[in-house]
Amino acid sequence: MNNRIKILWPVYDLYKGDNQFVGIMIMSSLLKQHGFESYVIEADFRDIEKIILDKGISIVAFSTPTVYCQEYLKLNKKIKSKFNVFSVFGGPHPTYFPEMINEEGVDCVCVGEGEYPMLELVRALEEGSPIGDIQNLWVKKEQKVFKNNVRPLVKHLDELPLPDHDLFRKAVPHATWKAVVLTSRGCPYHCSYCYNNAYKKIYEGMGPLVRRRSVDNVIEELRLVKRHKCYQYIQFLDDLFTLSGDWIKEFSIKYKREVDLPFSCLVRADFVTEEMIRDLKLAGCCRILVGVETGDNELRKNIFKRSMTDESIINACKMIKKEGIKLMTANILGIPGGSIESDFKTMELNVRLKPDYAGVNLLQPYKGTEIHDIAKKMGMIREEEGDRREATVSKTSTLYYAKSIDKRMVENFQKLFPIAVEFPSLIPIIKKLILLPQNKLYYLIFAAWVNYCHYFRIIPVGIGLKNVWKRAKLYHRCVLFLRNFKILIQAPGEEHA
Repeated sequence: MNNRIKILWPVYDLYKGDNQFVGIMIMSSLLKQHGFESYVIEADFRDIEKIILDKGISIVAFSTPTVYCQEYLKLNKKIKSKFNVFSVFGGPHPTYFPEMINEEGVDCVCVGEGEYPMLELVRALEEGSPIGDIQNLWVKKEQKVFKNNVRPLVKHLDELPLPDHDLFRKAVPHATWKAVVLTSRGCPYHCSYCYNNAYKKIYEGMGPLVRRRSVDNVIEELRLVKRHKCYQYIQFLDDLFTLSGDWIKEFSIKYKREVDLPFSCLVRADFVTEEMIRDLKLAGCCRILVGVETGDNELRKNIFKRSMTDESIINACKMIKKEGIKLMTANILGIPGGSIESDFKTMELNVRLKPDYAGVNLLQPYKGTEIHDIAKKMGMIREEEGDRREATVSKTSTLYYAKSIDKRMVENFQKLFPIAVEFPSLIPIIKKLILLPQNKLYYLIFAAWVNYCHYFRIIPVGIGLKNVWKRAKLYHRCVLFLRNFKILIQAPGEEHA
């Protein structure tokens, strides 16, 4: 019997198949190399309770985005009330707010990159060694908090083990039709709504922030992924996939020859060329997401700190569509300093771009970002509200508006925005509809269009009737549609269970 320490990673919405965390997969690989076992599971207490008892779990670790922070804290308290386990919180929220170590039941938080700190922690706990001086970790012991500085960034990403895709594949075999892959870390830009600026401050003088794996290292990972026939599609999660034209060219040649699965990626409009897009197309790229964010030049430049023009966005999208690659756009409404008129400009720009799907969210100014400070100065944030749940980018805005009618129009428009872009002839009607009180019909329209586009238009894996029996995917996707529909038609402000 293996009596070594075992680690459990609870993840919300695991069964959707989208929540595959690359950081967890790399840590799992590193821990496996040293003889430790990891498990990932849906963040449901009944399932967690069973696996802790069955496997003898010693450490429960949470990769914590801000949107799930409060839920993970509540779940952790429930787990700790019944089991003597050590809890670790890592990921985005603890990195920028390590003070969460003071929350009840939190034993440790990890600031920044967590692979080697996690390995050191697990080893120390197994050996009974002191854990108060491990770099990157804030540790609470007997009501005293040990705060350690971060170590230098991992300079050469190839030194890290390949991500453990088996971890998620075995946990949710019916949902892993898509593999998520990260080829780089860091971003050279300074968008105000992103945590990147805060990350740069944390790691100032600790090595280059922007780093990329070699093409051969990425291809090696993908060859292993392809061995499992369940994976039909690769989603690259890099903030800026087209960092280097030379890297893209080498990647495209080797990817087509050795992997040859459809894939998608994210690009910045002013960071692509026709040659890059052609190379991506030849490699098998089927979908590209372009961050438009806003069609108002002043907001784009002065509020979002994105120095690009409408022309650069239009040209990039033309290049993508010319090569026959599906185009998605990412847009944000309800921007501090903006208005419903500036949101209309965003819609009008998207109409010109003619995307296959116009994605749209309401701005959520997370603490620690520059946009949060901007919104606060404008009186659009009230600190006395505390850390309200912010997982509402497709439901309600957390900002305060001078007039309730303005907020209602923005929130209504966000639901109807994709329809307006797809069917411009309806825009005059939509401009009148957004004046009406909020209602579940708008959520229904939004949910139906999102799911139709996502599963039948822009995902490269066919799910038509001809493929039902062959792929055995239609049932699963229908379940996801109904689940998303249920969530999206909730009244504004309702909490996600």
